[in-house]
Amino acid sequence: MLTRIILSLSCLLAFGLNAQLPTTNIYQFSMVKAANKFSITQAQLLTEFNSNGYNNQPSFFEDDVVYFTTDYYGQHTEIAKFDFFDKILTRITYTPESEYSPTPVPNKENFSCVRVESDQKTQSLSVYPNDGIGYAKRYMNNTRNIGYHAWIDAETLALFLVEEPYHNLAIADARSERRKIILDKIGRTLKVTRDNQLLFVHKLSDVEWVIKSYDKISSQSKTVVNAIPGVEDFELLSDGSLISGSGSQLYRFDPKKDKAWQPLIDLKAYGIENISRIVARKKRLLIVDQKA
Repeated sequence: MLTRIILSLSCLLAFGLNAQLPTTNIYQFSMVKAANKFSITQAQLLTEFNSNGYNNQPSFFEDDVVYFTTDYYGQHTEIAKFDFFDKILTRITYTPESEYSPTPVPNKENFSCVRVESDQKTQSLSVYPNDGIGYAKRYMNNTRNIGYHAWIDAETLALFLVEEPYHNLAIADARSERRKIILDKIGRTLKVTRDNQLLFVHKLSDVEWVIKSYDKISSQSKTVVNAIPGVEDFELLSDGSLISGSGSQLYRFDPKKDKAWQPLIDLKAYGIENISRIVARKKRLLIVDQKA
């Protein structure tokens, strides 16, 4: 059964919606592993307050705190956070530009995000205090086409660079801002393992996509598993396995024992029909459902 969370709102009502963005909602599930089997239950719709809007790119900052992107507050997207313990929704950014993809900065009380500048073309990387109070600092000043990013460690960034006709993967030094292009034709998901391996989707052709790992020390990459056809979103679980979704079906791949993706659960009963982004932390699983 699907339940709905009504959170206390430390914010104002929306002034409008950005019609160019798809309708996306965030659902929370309880995920428990026992004897190498997962139980996924207790579905909750987290974004009923903006159910016809854009609510996307959730990222865990703590076990009970998730930052995400939303157009709830007006024409531009802002960063907000859920506090599951206190059941509070808080607006974090207040800017005339649009922010996306909030990501914790390692070893600091800051988060980074992609900012679409007022010219609607420049996509830069900015760093804010976690509470949103204070001025943003721009990183990678000479890079203006950042679509997505991930911190491999406190000094190294992985960047998805928006290029035509293909998108590039770059590795950058956050201090010197020097970068190098690793390869092209990548997907938007960038995940980092406990030993600082970068996981990403490499689109070898229109029909052949694979998930690869990249080691920044050796500058070598290797294939982990074929991606689910047409799917570039996946999550890395604490046990080293991966989960990904297609339509309403969620799959899992355990590199220690599996040769291919294994069906995990069909989420259609919860109203989820188009799984996109997935994030997990301990017993919490968040699924973004994108309306077709």
